Amino acid sequence: MNMQRRDFLRCAGAAAVGGASAAATAIGGLGAAMMTYSSVSRSDTRRYELGIQFFTFNALATQGWDKFSEAMGIARGLGYEAIQFAGLMGHSPALVRKRAAELGLALRTMHIGNDQVRAFRAPGGSISEAQDAVYTPTGIVQLTRVNVPLARDLGCEWAVVAASGPTNMQSLDNVRRMCDALNAANEIARKAGIGLSYHGHGPDYRSLQGQNVFEFMLAHTEPTIRFELDVAWVAAGGADPVALIDKHAARIVSFHLKDWTQAGKAATVGDGQIDFAGIYRAAARIDKPIFNVECEGGPGVDLTREARRSLEHLRPLGWTLTA
Repeated sequence: MNMQRRDFLRCAGAAAVGGASAAATAIGGLGAAMMTYSSVSRSDTRRYELGIQFFTFNALATQGWDKFSEAMGIARGLGYEAIQFAGLMGHSPALVRKRAAELGLALRTMHIGNDQVRAFRAPGGSISEAQDAVYTPTGIVQLTRVNVPLARDLGCEWAVVAASGPTNMQSLDNVRRMCDALNAANEIARKAGIGLSYHGHGPDYRSLQGQNVFEFMLAHTEPTIRFELDVAWVAAGGADPVALIDKHAARIVSFHLKDWTQAGKAATVGDGQIDFAGIYRAAARIDKPIFNVECEGGPGVDLTREARRSLEHLRPLGWTLTA
């Protein structure tokens, strides 16, 4: 999830699921190294399953189980092979897992903390205010206790702490306390039989009191904790995603794929300056990397269309999917 979610998501579209047509109206400055799209060798036979972050369909999925289930079908109909949920919105893991199996969707990772952020968001309040309340050091440990059993029962391999909150990024002392909380949360996840990961945002890749925050977190978290790189937020923090993968592949497990423009805006894959082919190649250093597209937008943006456009851009760069 991004650090300050847009308060509006719209998406409309139609999907074909399981060979049957089912029309569904759905929810409505970087360096030069990141500006050059690279080619992928035709001899590269790697195949990465491509999923989608379910927040893309949030406006539809929040309308109850039938719409939640419908949004899952739309994702599969577009060609995505996996879903990363941003919380389960009160639905049982067994019900969601059954629907995913019917559609042939893998469930490898789940963002945790999103349901709590929704509950803590005041009427008219911002997402960042709610995140600041939820992702305190104590909150991180508690939301892990609450959500790891859900992720486990869903069949996920990783529970991903979805954000930090502005206060955690105000000083290195605060970052260190957050790292201590992640270490405690990691033990909870370990005992449940799944891994723990952390999803960073722009401030995670910047300098704070003379130190790079991401490097600081790597040094102060257990080596079994992995990181999810949202490549747009890496770029927003002034870092090069490819260089980051090359340097820290052993600590990275998953990705959010969206673009970042020269104007400093998140964008659909292919509409910005991020080197996705370079990311594909660098990911060979990672053991079983997990990729999820994420689409965002404002009023009138058809996010089903943007999710389809993302697929169209990624396929020729090396990502391949089943029909």
